[in-house]
Amino acid sequence: MFYDPMEVCITATLEFCLKGVLMTVKKISYFRSNPSTKETITILDCGYHETLHGHYSTQKAVDHFVLHIIVSGKGTYQLREQTYHLQKNDCFVLFPHVPICYQSDPQDPWVYYWVGFDGTDALEIMQLCNITYQLPILHYDSTTELANIIKPLVDLNTASISDSYFALGQFYALCSRLMQYNQNIKPLTRKEYYVSQAVSLIENSYFKNISVQSISDAVGLERTYLYRIFKEITGVTIQEYLTDLKLKRARYFLTNSDFSCADIAYYCGYLSEQYFSMAFKKKTGLSPSLYRQKALSDRSFHTKEE
Repeated sequence: MFYDPMEVCITATLEFCLKGVLMTVKKISYFRSNPSTKETITILDCGYHETLHGHYSTQKAVDHFVLHIIVSGKGTYQLREQTYHLQKNDCFVLFPHVPICYQSDPQDPWVYYWVGFDGTDALEIMQLCNITYQLPILHYDSTTELANIIKPLVDLNTASISDSYFALGQFYALCSRLMQYNQNIKPLTRKEYYVSQAVSLIENSYFKNISVQSISDAVGLERTYLYRIFKEITGVTIQEYLTDLKLKRARYFLTNSDFSCADIAYYCGYLSEQYFSMAFKKKTGLSPSLYRQKALSDRSFHTKEE
């Protein structure tokens, strides 16, 4: 049965089999849309999971933010090529439209609370909590304290407007604790915030045919202004950052997959294999096929650009 999280709040205790692995999910709550018409933050759902026997989850992406609060057990969380080993008193976040993979330890599986949310202020709030796409994890002295903020939401079983406001208040209380814990971290300036949005967009969409103009439109800034502050903050232009990211991913595919050069060109956002080969050779001094040959024959091989 499907429940629309924008229209209903429901709690449930479920047991189901995922790839032959028994997993217990206790009390999932779905909420109404945020009563605020601006929808700066919308609480979508929350829950409590007791994962069993090496629970394994892999998915292409979620379409909103999901904050996990680990109260016991161990496991791993993988984002891009980075693997994080997490346990009690650690938190991790799933970012929208970013492929991830996470798995509980077979001997000491995770137990965690989670809350799903979205909105125009969601990314900025996570950054103020010192949680970013580049570092999507956070250590907290007592995640039990954080879980106690979320637990009342999991126990809700109505769909009233007051519950939606209550959920929003609890979420802000949770974020306030995280911000206080990281108050020694210098907050982002407005320029840094816009640049971080542009970087996040590039890293999530590099495989598409995106342009500096489309990035500027998505961030909501005039093209020349974003171009200037991006170079000021990162030291490179938007196009240079995008090209470097595409070619970094191409090098990964060349050495860790059997994809053809044409497929890699497509996966990395190039309109043609010829254009991809030209860009790759300009950057590394080698054609993609020669790079693959050298890299596979000598794992210590690196070009001057790496």
